[in-house]
Amino acid sequence: MKRYLILLLFLAIWTMEAQTISLNGKWNFRVDSDGVETYLRPDFSNWDTMQVPGNWDTHEKYSTYVGKGYYQKNVTVPQKWQGKQIRVQFEAVYETAKVWVNGKLMGEHVGGYLPFEFNITQEVKLGETNSIVVMADNSYKRGAWWAWGGISRDVRLVANNDLRLVYQHIASIPDFEKGEINFSIKYKVENNGSNAATAQILPKIKGMDLAPVSVKINGNTTTISEIKFKRKLADFKLWDFDSPNLYQLTSELQLDGKKVDGAKDNFGIRKFEVRGEQFFLNNQAVRMNGVNRVHDHPKYGNTEPDCLIKKDMKDIQSLGCTFSRLMHAPLSKNLLDYCDKNGFLLVEEIPVWGDDDPQSFPNNPVSKKWMADMIERDFNHPSVVAWSVGNELRDAVAPWENKALTKDQYGYVNEMLDYVGSLDATRLKTYVTITSYRKGEIGTEPYEKVDFISMNSYGNAPVLAQKTHQKFPGKPIFVSEIGLSQIGAGSDAELSKDLVGYIKELKKFPWISGVSLWSYNDYRSNYKGTPKSGYREWGIVDAFRKKKKKAYQQLKTLYKEWEE
Repeated sequence: MKRYLILLLFLAIWTMEAQTISLNGKWNFRVDSDGVETYLRPDFSNWDTMQVPGNWDTHEKYSTYVGKGYYQKNVTVPQKWQGKQIRVQFEAVYETAKVWVNGKLMGEHVGGYLPFEFNITQEVKLGETNSIVVMADNSYKRGAWWAWGGISRDVRLVANNDLRLVYQHIASIPDFEKGEINFSIKYKVENNGSNAATAQILPKIKGMDLAPVSVKINGNTTTISEIKFKRKLADFKLWDFDSPNLYQLTSELQLDGKKVDGAKDNFGIRKFEVRGEQFFLNNQAVRMNGVNRVHDHPKYGNTEPDCLIKKDMKDIQSLGCTFSRLMHAPLSKNLLDYCDKNGFLLVEEIPVWGDDDPQSFPNNPVSKKWMADMIERDFNHPSVVAWSVGNELRDAVAPWENKALTKDQYGYVNEMLDYVGSLDATRLKTYVTITSYRKGEIGTEPYEKVDFISMNSYGNAPVLAQKTHQKFPGKPIFVSEIGLSQIGAGSDAELSKDLVGYIKELKKFPWISGVSLWSYNDYRSNYKGTPKSGYREWGIVDAFRKKKKKAYQQLKTLYKEWEE
């Protein structure tokens, strides 16, 4: 009898979880050689196998391959999914992806660091074997890091009812003068049915009584519903460096009194703002330092397994780091979760990089989609305190520079900052400039639209920072990257005396909100100036994280002095 009850319990759990089927594991794999039609044929006996999530260039056979790689997997879709909306979801594929189901193209996605999905309801055969083929193309490259190819994050099949919660976004901003918290919850609901529906959303936060939300939605449409309410500040614990307190919002979507979907998200209550030339976290002035971390490892590529995230971030925090724009691309979800739980503040950025970036022009639907997708995915993470629209952008060319730009980067930044504000008014906005310290009038950059100035320095940082401050006064300056040259691969590799001096001198300026060294780790690259080793040796640890260089202890000492 006991075994029978255990079996029933197991089946009940399996039934609840069967709405999602993981497609992680071994897939058939081959590179492009004779055209896409080959990959839609049923015979995959001559293909290699590749682990998903994974990167093909972590394998010696494909270590330098750039181009199209094809993945194939047979999947049985449960018969009990009859009447459900069935989607295939990818957390990330680098960089351009196409997906076929049973030989039919479902669609294409551009962008290697964010999730996407396709509704495959009409193409799958329930109770039978279905073939899924994915093309990943890593030809597109920006930045000095390696463009790791492949399906680099989780893949799954998901079955939903016609009515589903696309997302729930919660904001919780303290008002310290009034002693209250301003809450807002925004729901996006999708109706895949042909008939209009009136649904109820039941939000729950422990210790709070919240009223249901009524949602009316026509068939084959989406709608946004928002509720706002206030609570006493004294009844809650704030999220900060030392006490990253988290709460959980659980919402249930009901139709005719029956649950049809639900969502569960953690959030933190904190206020990160700019007052004059300083950052404030929860009503306290803060200056924060960090290091940049490249999503790169010789064994893991850019797949970011939990073990690597935990090891790297614990080590970074041990250096005295609390704030950084870690990488020029949206960060992995597990890294964000770690920072939420451990009190590390982040600026997230889309991969628009350099004064010749092909995406850096106004009203670009690609860059707008990247930004919108990143904010939609990461809105609830308290660790994310600012959004950046790009790295090392040149906004206007002064006549004496006599340099023609391929893109209107002033227009790009100007328009994108407005766009970010329309998507999320609760966080700060910035971009990384490489012209803030050059000659010219204030009108050469949309300075008034950023909440703080981010600048990189690979020269005399104190001089460049002072020029920036004189040209654009009244706002904090974050030195988002600081360095002079690659420090080298050996254990004795160290920061130069000049760089050490620059970091010490920057501490004297009250309008400097912090600095971030480039970089924490060495990383694979084929960018100009890369040593014969194939790794950019800027790191204070090596690419495998086995060796801490002399620069590691130097930086730890420097950051400790900032705290004193």
